Amino acid sequence: MWTRSSFYSLKLSLRSLVRELARNLWGRALVYPALARNERSACALNAYVARRARALGVTAPADATRLQAVEPDAALLSKSALRRDPARHVRPRRPGSLLRNTIRTSGTSGSPLTLVQSLGAVLREEGFLYRQLRWIGWRPRQRRAWIRGDIVCARQPKDGRYWCRDWVGNMLMMSSYHLSNATIGAYIDALEAFDPVVIHAYPSSAAALAHWLEAHGRRYRGRALRGILTSSETLEPEVRAAVERAFATTVFDWYGQAERVAAIGTCEHGRYHLLSDYGVVELLALGDGRAELVGTSLNNPAMPLRHYRTGDTVVVGNSGACPCGRVFPTLEAVTGRQEQAVKLPDGRIVARLDRVFQGFDGRLVEGQVRYHGAGRFTLRVVAGEAFGNTDEAALCDAFLLRVPGVQVAVERVGAIARGPNGKFEFVAVEV
Repeated sequence: MWTRSSFYSLKLSLRSLVRELARNLWGRALVYPALARNERSACALNAYVARRARALGVTAPADATRLQAVEPDAALLSKSALRRDPARHVRPRRPGSLLRNTIRTSGTSGSPLTLVQSLGAVLREEGFLYRQLRWIGWRPRQRRAWIRGDIVCARQPKDGRYWCRDWVGNMLMMSSYHLSNATIGAYIDALEAFDPVVIHAYPSSAAALAHWLEAHGRRYRGRALRGILTSSETLEPEVRAAVERAFATTVFDWYGQAERVAAIGTCEHGRYHLLSDYGVVELLALGDGRAELVGTSLNNPAMPLRHYRTGDTVVVGNSGACPCGRVFPTLEAVTGRQEQAVKLPDGRIVARLDRVFQGFDGRLVEGQVRYHGAGRFTLRVVAGEAFGNTDEAALCDAFLLRVPGVQVAVERVGAIARGPNGKFEFVAVEV
């Protein structure tokens, strides 16, 4: 029988089919083999990085197995400069970058970025993600579950199913927006019945599941699970520990960004590896063992950013060899990407709301979500001249699609106050 869940399954399966044919298959077949050779051979890694650097006309260090520091006199590209004039960094079309697309993302800053990426960059991204999945133990066609920011069900599904199937990708697609004390039990039952090999989740979503299991004296009963892959939020040590206890598996954390200048993966020993074949990454020391990631593109000939300040920070720690045997340099922790999670009166836990501000090209400068308590939100926006009442309504609709059943209003402001570090809280909680 045709249901709303069937509609979402069909929609996501068709999307998965297009992605599989256009990028995933080619990333695994054409990109991954070279990446696999880089893992345990310094010679292969350094040769690969040198080839990619020559292809993009950028400078790379001779030894990609070591962490690199920012040179004292280096000219760095800031996020604000990229936002003001993205066209300055776009190269003309030529063989290797003829096919390209433009993406716009707000990230966790609430300020949109316009980025151009080549088809080759998209394929290489898939190759790197596939390598991380292989580190976990996943192979193509094995089951996966997805608990992230996708719209996978109706606002209030009548059958209580906050998920649907992606039949092409063999994935259980679950809504991160409907997680609450009242619904998590059903999520756990669905996960155990589907029994995925890998669960993709925001750290906040994985934490909600783990804390519910712990509070009910339970452990996850799925037998096939090889690991939980988290990304898009900072993974705190206590969250990692709680998730690993509840699910009796390893948490693999992935760091990347839309600008595609740096990536960090996690091995089976739980160590962070700076993937030096993804981008040329330099560390800008901030004190107390912390450093900001400064990256140069190795994958995107359409818009090869150089010495780009990501705004994300890491803890360097002891960068000795890892027991896994991979030659990539190691880091102690990824500490950037701090964002508040909001707990609503009905128990739902809401995070990663940056997608709300996407799609308002040239009409929205930046935005902030403010939570006043009792299910009341204000979307504070610095609007451009073309931002009108229709856009306000569309913004509220986009928010309610992800956080149904709350009160939301739009407030136009001239500026959003920054903190001492020059950033503002993307999600600000007043209570």
